[in-house]
Amino acid sequence: MFEYNQSAQEASALLRVVLQELGKHGLSPTPINYVLFYERALSRSPSFDRAFDAALESEDGLNEARARQLVDEFMLQGLMNELATAQDELKRILRGMMLQMLQTGNEFASYASSLGNYIRRLDTTSDSRFIRELTDEVIAETRGMQRSSVDTQQRFTQATQEIEKLRQELEEARREATTDALTGLPNRRAFGEFLTSIMDDSLKNATKMVLIIGDIDHFKQINDTYGHLVGDKVLRFTARTLLSQVKGQDLVCRFGGEEFAVILPQTTYTGGMALAEKLRSRIAASRLKLAESGKDLGELTISLGVACIRHDDTPESLIRRADRALYQAKHEGRNRVVGEDDLS
Repeated sequence: MFEYNQSAQEASALLRVVLQELGKHGLSPTPINYVLFYERALSRSPSFDRAFDAALESEDGLNEARARQLVDEFMLQGLMNELATAQDELKRILRGMMLQMLQTGNEFASYASSLGNYIRRLDTTSDSRFIRELTDEVIAETRGMQRSSVDTQQRFTQATQEIEKLRQELEEARREATTDALTGLPNRRAFGEFLTSIMDDSLKNATKMVLIIGDIDHFKQINDTYGHLVGDKVLRFTARTLLSQVKGQDLVCRFGGEEFAVILPQTTYTGGMALAEKLRSRIAASRLKLAESGKDLGELTISLGVACIRHDDTPESLIRRADRALYQAKHEGRNRVVGEDDLS
């Protein structure tokens, strides 16, 4: 999985199969659905095929939650397997370098011992012929040492190049595994890592930090009315807008679906509430139009919940409070900010 090197003709044939299957099952051609059906059409992973078929045949069918679960389980896990493979290759190179250093060290030790022996032999004679023969031996052994040094240098140069290539591959694999493909934001997996790290720092240093969770209002209606491609554009626009309003160490993530999360290190509850309101008003002030027709999509709004870290918090408890605040913002009419202090 993950490598798509089909020709244009093969890709076109697969496209027709995928669209036919999507229509057969009454599913929209969203990016997630498309890639899942594309992988099924390729039929190159028996375990994925079984899980995919089971999801289609289940009572709920291939809903959004199950589709994302399949992506996480098979596609993101595959990227993590690539990381593990690259790490094993790096260890192999490092072991080779270590052995080469030990071998070179032994060769240098032997060379030094030979030189010492030559010195002792020189002290025992003044015969010119003997000295000339001894000199020839020293030259021969020195040249052998030079060849060994050049070979070692070449091996180290090659190993360095291999390590640099692996570093780039590791970085690329990790970036793909932790980045939301649609918006370019860190994904839910990355969010969990960032949140845990920032909370640990905050609790260790007794500083404040804030979590904001936002959800685009009436997003399902946008998808149903204008289609998923327009919905994707709304998600990308929202991501760009949120990013434009944060700074420094603040982090915006795709939390899932139409939900976004903003992590604010070294921020008080009051500061977090102020930024959340700024985000809300910025989104509400935007007017989106269809590029093809110029049709106005109407008002785009977002609801946000805010929670500040407590001394006994875990990532789960902090998320839970921010999520409860978001739910209350939705319940109170949407397009508003609710903080944990306002929870009823």
